[in-house]
Amino acid sequence: MTSLTTSSYIAASALTAAQVQLSVASSNIANADTEGYTAKSASAESQTTLGYGSGVAVTGIASSVSQYLLGDLLTATTNAANTTVTADYLDGLQQSFGSTTGEDGDGSSISNTIATFESALTELAETPESESLASAAVSALEDVTYQLNSLATDVQQSIDQADEQIADGVMAANEAIETIDALNEQIEAASARGDSTADLEDQLNASLVSLSEQLEIATFKADDGTVKVYTSDGQVLVDSSAHLLTTETAADGTTSISANGTDITGDLDTGNLGALVELRDETLPAYQDMLDELATTFIDELNTVSAGLLTGTGASDIAVSDTVQTDPSVLLGDTLPSEVAYELLDVLQASVSFDAAGDLSADEMSFTDYANSILSNLVNATTTAETRLELAETELSTISDTISSTYGVNVDEELTRLSELEQLYSIASTLLSVVQEMFDDLLTAVQ
Repeated sequence: MTSLTTSSYIAASALTAAQVQLSVASSNIANADTEGYTAKSASAESQTTLGYGSGVAVTGIASSVSQYLLGDLLTATTNAANTTVTADYLDGLQQSFGSTTGEDGDGSSISNTIATFESALTELAETPESESLASAAVSALEDVTYQLNSLATDVQQSIDQADEQIADGVMAANEAIETIDALNEQIEAASARGDSTADLEDQLNASLVSLSEQLEIATFKADDGTVKVYTSDGQVLVDSSAHLLTTETAADGTTSISANGTDITGDLDTGNLGALVELRDETLPAYQDMLDELATTFIDELNTVSAGLLTGTGASDIAVSDTVQTDPSVLLGDTLPSEVAYELLDVLQASVSFDAAGDLSADEMSFTDYANSILSNLVNATTTAETRLELAETELSTISDTISSTYGVNVDEELTRLSELEQLYSIASTLLSVVQEMFDDLLTAVQ
């Protein structure tokens, strides 16, 4: 009777183990296309009692992603997010600045607009008494000022947008931090109960990836599956509780970011937040400075020849004076208008001195050459950003594919495993039926 009881227990335990493993395999197949899901496996061990086999038991359901690969994924995600934001902003700015050549041969850049003014002034110099040519020259000059105004506005709007998105990025980071903290609590509780934490750890890894999109992080995984999270400079974000980022409006009206009361804005050099801070504080203001240098030099040089022709203090407010707009003939004055026209042409065509501004060093060149230098600098920066983005995306794709191929679900393998487990389940079920029949026969014989 004892041997039959043991056999019954062995068969029942095998049936239970097979059921668990079948459930795990089925779940793997069902979640094969679920992003962030890793293949789970149910570990089974034989049980012994007094040195004799007494059945089989599932000891755990696990999926162990390499912490080294996970670290590489977090770093690659941070870099990809950083380069994506930078490339997007620079590409948008380049679209605003236009190009020196277009499909019809005419460019839309500020240098082209200055060249158009130069052409209009050349025609006026040949016939200075022409009111229509004077009007055309003033109109061309207004186009220069309008475009400088527009470019300055576009740059400032990009700066403002970056500042707004910094606040959005902090909100996204805090959501991830809170999720990680909540998952830590669930994992700790499940681990204490002896339950599987595999699915929770998948969710935890996904939340770490989400957080790494915003800023560079370092992680430490405990034996119970929970993680501690830090910024790259050591500020704790998650330990036994969540440490949320905070934002404040600085004296200049921009958003600053703090962790645990410490301003970390200047320490953010990668991720979505790092890119936005660099764009807002360095990259975009540099183009603002270059445009202002072009505008102020343009104002000073032209006003030296024709006093009061232009007003303003920079690219954002440069304008043709109201007097000249009202009466274009005032452009050349009443005395020797032809000479004034040629002097204005000389100013436009000759090399003038530009102070260092943004990424451009102090130099002497024409206005069109300086305008082209700004555009060339932007085109080179955009090309570099796009190249960095391609490399970052390739690295991220490579690491993601490695994790997927190593820890993802292989449907063919799971189907094969499922077939094997079904056979085991059938065998265990048959064995249990045979043992039950033997019990019944024995009871019948005893009666």
